[in-house]
Amino acid sequence: MKKFNKAMSAALVLGMTAASMPCTAAFAEEADKITISITGGGEDSMQLNTATSGFLNGLSACRHLYEGLYKLDANGEVVLGQAASVETSEDMMTWTFTLRDDITWSDGQPVTAGDFVYGFDNLAAQGGDYSTLISDVVESYEATDDKTLVLHLSNPCGYLPSVLAFPSTYPVRKEMVEEFGDAYATDPEKALYNGPYAMTSWDHEAEVVMELRDDYYDADSISVGTINWMLTTEESTALASFESGDIMYSDMCPDEEAPRMEGNGLFYVPGNNNYCVMFNLGDKGNEVLKDQKVREALSLTIDRDRIIAIRDLNDEMGKTLACSGYVNADGVDFTDYADPWLDVTDYEGNCEKAKALLAEAGYENGEGFPALTYIVNNDSRKEIAEAIVNDWKEVLGIDGITVEKVENFSAARRAGDYDIAYYGWYMDYTDLSNMFGTFVNTADSNSFYQSDDYDAAYTAAISTADQAEQWEHYKECEAILAKDLPVSVILHSMSSYLFDDVTYDGLVYSCGNFVFTYITEK
Repeated sequence: MKKFNKAMSAALVLGMTAASMPCTAAFAEEADKITISITGGGEDSMQLNTATSGFLNGLSACRHLYEGLYKLDANGEVVLGQAASVETSEDMMTWTFTLRDDITWSDGQPVTAGDFVYGFDNLAAQGGDYSTLISDVVESYEATDDKTLVLHLSNPCGYLPSVLAFPSTYPVRKEMVEEFGDAYATDPEKALYNGPYAMTSWDHEAEVVMELRDDYYDADSISVGTINWMLTTEESTALASFESGDIMYSDMCPDEEAPRMEGNGLFYVPGNNNYCVMFNLGDKGNEVLKDQKVREALSLTIDRDRIIAIRDLNDEMGKTLACSGYVNADGVDFTDYADPWLDVTDYEGNCEKAKALLAEAGYENGEGFPALTYIVNNDSRKEIAEAIVNDWKEVLGIDGITVEKVENFSAARRAGDYDIAYYGWYMDYTDLSNMFGTFVNTADSNSFYQSDDYDAAYTAAISTADQAEQWEHYKECEAILAKDLPVSVILHSMSSYLFDDVTYDGLVYSCGNFVFTYITEK
């Protein structure tokens, strides 16, 4: 972990606790604004603490409640948000941001550079999925006054605006975190908001309601006054609500209904995401999975062609962790540049190798293999998991693996309460670092995998501006993961969502994140 210069703002409100601070937020007149209803996941993933939020539902919600130095515009492009301007040094190692004069929190207090400093500190301290997002590229940071934030980079970083548009890097009011601790941002009154919307109610397990702040600097140009955010993990429920007109957007549609919904509100976009099987290598994981030969045998036996056929969602075969679409100066896609994890064209040969590996591990024909639990978070992934478990049974003789759909899936995975789990990663910004960074310093998450060699290769990759050198290091990252197999890559998927484009326009969808700020009625 790098050392930081911490110039903290002392902008605390004296004489009252955070809980007793009056909320001065006013909301836009209903007559001028529209109300929309949407869904994008359940209660478990609606995490609104920017320091720990790690799932698309919560991250997307955070994009409405808070705002960073940068934001996504109506075209999904990264533009300045809370910053009025930015200056960079000639060597691109120092970035100096001047904040806007018209930015406030929902209690009327101005947003300060110190709030960003505290947000960065809190991100690192909380240890969430994105805890190193800043420290990966920033050597130090400081608020030189209330309006000026200076970042000193550890190496040039062309994708820094995308990082600073991501919710984990947003400002945070220190006194609110200190007042509420673990309960911070778990109810409307337990956070303050500097984005276009403020949360006005949270009916837990059911719905979050957000209202447009009329003191947000760009409120006059926003048409959506109220967002009713339904909380559900049931794909069939989401589809029924969409077809009845109760919601205008959902990122869930049962796979079996996709052919029927194409042309009727179902959209596909490039996914920038992968679909994997994750093995628990932590203390709570079964010892059998800590044997690399067992993990490799399980990986080789997955019939990826069949999985892709079952899903029938335009998936690409998964040969590397990274997804396609990242091309070097010679026009070569990174997925062709890196060595594949396995030969996906020789399934029969892979199965024979898997049998031998399992026998070497002491479980010939599956004899003595312990019972395991494979957890997923929705019905479609349950179907795929059951198909994979059937491959293991048919080829390896392993018949004691049970698939369970878990309501509190993300909490179970973070706690290590599983043996095998579904794992997918939607890239948050379009740079390879975002995919490979997910397995750095993950001894307490993401399969509880830890590799000093991997961390070193990743650090070397992000520390150079030379693309050829960088790709060599990322290629090494792929090779280490292919050998260690904390996950088994199955496919790279397209993203899909339901959207009522007959009635509405202006949806922004970027790397799995959805933004409704720019929605208008047709």
